[in-house]
Amino acid sequence: MGTLRAKTIRYPGAHGLNTIEATVVDENARYGSVVTNGVVDSSGKLASRKDFVRQTSGFSNTIKALWTHRSTDGTEAIVSSGAGFIYSGTTTLTERLDYRAGRQFVDVGGAKTVDSMTGLANSSETYGFSVSVNGGAAQQVNVTGSSAQTYSNLIAAINADLTGASCALSGGNLHIASASNGVGSTIAITNAAGTASNVLLTTLSNYVAVRVADAGTVTAENWQFASFSGEIFMAQRARQFVALTEGTYARAAIIGQPWSNSVNCAIGAYGRLWAADDQEGGVRNKVWWSNLLDGLTWNSGDAGSLDLTNAWPKGQDSIVALAAAFSRLIIFGRKSILLYTMPATNAPSGMTLTDVIEDLGCVARDSVQVTPTGVYFLSDNGVYRIDKPAQTTALMVTPNVSYLYNADVITQIAAETATNIKSGYYPTEGYYVLSFPTSNVTFAAMTFKITPLDGNRTPGMKWTNTGRPFYAFTFDKDGNWYSGGVNGVHLYSGYTPDGTSNNYTLTWTGLWHPFEDESRLKHAKGVSLVLEAASGQTGTFEFKTDYLAGTTNSNSFTCSAAEFAENPGVGNVSFQIGRSFKVIQPSVSFAINGNKVTIHQMRIYATPGAVKYG
Repeated sequence: MGTLRAKTIRYPGAHGLNTIEATVVDENARYGSVVTNGVVDSSGKLASRKDFVRQTSGFSNTIKALWTHRSTDGTEAIVSSGAGFIYSGTTTLTERLDYRAGRQFVDVGGAKTVDSMTGLANSSETYGFSVSVNGGAAQQVNVTGSSAQTYSNLIAAINADLTGASCALSGGNLHIASASNGVGSTIAITNAAGTASNVLLTTLSNYVAVRVADAGTVTAENWQFASFSGEIFMAQRARQFVALTEGTYARAAIIGQPWSNSVNCAIGAYGRLWAADDQEGGVRNKVWWSNLLDGLTWNSGDAGSLDLTNAWPKGQDSIVALAAAFSRLIIFGRKSILLYTMPATNAPSGMTLTDVIEDLGCVARDSVQVTPTGVYFLSDNGVYRIDKPAQTTALMVTPNVSYLYNADVITQIAAETATNIKSGYYPTEGYYVLSFPTSNVTFAAMTFKITPLDGNRTPGMKWTNTGRPFYAFTFDKDGNWYSGGVNGVHLYSGYTPDGTSNNYTLTWTGLWHPFEDESRLKHAKGVSLVLEAASGQTGTFEFKTDYLAGTTNSNSFTCSAAEFAENPGVGNVSFQIGRSFKVIQPSVSFAINGNKVTIHQMRIYATPGAVKYG
């Protein structure tokens, strides 16, 4: 009988996923073909992630967008969206904006109040237009000039002729909203006199345009939030750009909106608000910026725009996302990336195109995250990072962060709608997370850690749970990290799932291990695990042999009170196994329910056998 031998795998899973290699090479046993619901802790070991514990009570919808608004007085508010509402809060969600009803805006330059003058002649002349509500027949609206000198009078006169809808001022502009909500709730304004003598809307002072209508919805939740100049801004394709005043959440007036329909991107940076991607208006190659220190004004001061028609490196491209980092405005196209360097004054008129990244673009707006280690984003072929250049004019470095598990990421891209893809960053621990809610799969990159393989890449792993996908992420100044999801806002805290839909399991499955010599038969004898866990923690050890899927062997175990007396503490779990193999693939998993589990070491015992040919 051969001498009993042992193979020790120190820190199993601590280097994260590796799905591009099948067999352990050069003893890189810290990688895993499966690494789920783990993090790399401060000592470099694989440990269970924390739970996302529901904070919200009495809420039955799903939160799909989250934002931390930092007010001018230094306070913060968590803002979210779900099922046609904008909310504030975490434990209790307070409704701040209801956008479920179909509506259409008449842009009269913004900043109008009920006492503003309409500009209609003070006479018995009639002014008119028509409105179709919820797809019905056009309703004629007639207003007599002498009775509509202020917006208060005008709105009263319009409402007298409307059925199933109402007119009001919102954000300093005139708008008409359906009385019903959701699908089928629509408003369609026709700016023609009809039976009146004069066209009403174009006669109003400072008239700009009848904006494209917003259809009624309870599903349009793909908002991008931005904070600037005391307001919370909200951009979403096919929805009107919105500004809410911090504190009161009143709709603020946006003056001089330069896009024809609706922007999809908005960020606050370098002393102003930036916006882009008016797909519905057919303008996806222009970036707009607001007046200095004034995110509400877009047609005066030093507000302006940048046409990228001649800047794309290989013909036309379209804007997907914006970011600000390294004193640069980063414009993510679908197939390329442009980086404009800001001057010392941060005046957009003086910014210059200093870097162009060709043949690499961005798939999803909400995959972009600016972090201390670089700007992360999702491309067609994986997760990439734009590194900060060593010099102002140095070329950009864009490593592929997900190189070792690219196939898994690409599979999820194909299975998900791009607007559903969400990302987040947790600065306390340096986690960049990328969520695909439809499949309930999230990739987590440990940006503060490095691996020794292929250029010191960051360890990456998957997060999932039984039935509560992660839809959005944000963090606050107190170090709290939140996720949006089913039934409200969830806090990254503790290790106790708050329901069966939130159960999760820490799993590490190694690469195939040849036990020194793949050609020689080995006879498995036992396994010893060194863990940090609580007394009573249960787990499962499984292994397969010789690259065969149907060879799974399973052993369940429980951490004893004697070994794990510190509870939780570091202890040893040992058990016997048996099977002959040339190569072996070990796996260990733990259902997390109350306490953290950390995997320190795995030792597999076997005796050598004969050399097997073929």
